[in-house]
This record gives sequence, C-alpha cells and structure tokens, in this order.
Amino acid sequence: MKQNQVVLIYGMPASGKYTVAKKIQEKCGGILMDNHYFYDLFKDLTDVSDEKWYEYSEYIIAIRKIFLEVLGKYHPQNKHIRYIFTGVIVRGEKFPAELKKFAQNLDADFIPIELNVQPNELLARCDNEQRRKRNKISNKAKYSILLKDWLPRAFHSKSPNRLIINSTNLTPDETFTMVRRHLKKFD
Repeated sequence: MKQNQVVLIYGMPASGKYTVAKKIQEKCGGILMDNHYFYDLFKDLTDVSDEKWYEYSEYIIAIRKIFLEVLGKYHPQNKHIRYIFTGVIVRGEKFPAELKKFAQNLDADFIPIELNVQPNELLARCDNEQRRKRNKISNKAKYSILLKDWLPRAFHSKSPNRLIINSTNLTPDETFTMVRRHLKKFD
C-alpha cells in the first residue's frame, strides 16, 4: 500500500456491506469499523426497545464523528493503514463528507464502494438467522417500509475513486473479487 486508505462500503441493509468489508479485512488487511459497532454497543448497554432505538441515531452519529476526530488525531504516523467503514447512507447525511475529510487529513486515498442490489433481492436477503444474531433489519414487512423511504434518497458518491457494483446476482466472493481488483489500483 503506497499510502493510507479510507474505504467506505455503503448500500442498503442486506446489500452485503459487512460481508465484503470483512473479506477485505481478512484477505487484504485493514481495520474494520462497521456501522453497527456503535449502534450495537448502544443497544447492548441500554434497555431501549428495537422500535425506539432509531430515535437515538443522531446521538450515535455524533459519537461516530467524535471517534473519527480522535482517530485522526492519534493515527499512527509510521505505517500505512487501510480503514474500512460500512454504512447505510442517504443523501444529506454528513458521514461521507466526514470520511473524505478524515482521509484528506491522513493524506489517504478515499475509496467509496457502492453496493447496489435490487429491492426484491434485498428483501429476500434480509430474513436470515445471521442478520438476526447481529441485530440487523430482518423483518421483511418493516424493511419494505424503510426501503420506500431510503431507496429514493440513496447517496451516490461523486468521488473519482468510487466503484459502483450491482451485486444483485453476484455471490459475496464475486463482489469481493471486483472490490479487490479496484483496491489494487491504489496499492
């Protein structure tokens, strides 16, 4: 790796963000910071019900921003690191801009990777035991309602380093292969 990398894997729930990010971490190296790390910690430490915890999202997002500021300040100067972030991102959300600024401050390549999956496939993927264990959206009826709100507002990066993958009919390994090929351009 020539320099630091800040990779953002984003897409709708069940698009495969965590699966691909985990493969990057395992096979290419990097530090994974899944969007659920902050939410899961909050849910594990409180008695807030599943129906209510989204009400606290703005506070969790603020914590994530502070975490980025601290990480930027104490980032190791003597080695190159690949940070891998995941997120469901809709237009107007500040996280992509914050990550881009974070990357600039580290003199890092900012590499956004968008995973697009057709809505019917997202709904099929959302209902499984693995997602339930990780406190992810797994109720098809609730997810269908969220998709109607989120899909029209989906964020699409304008970064020249971006990669957009329609992974509707791809296996996780096929998606990862495309991502790895793209990341090699920056190594």
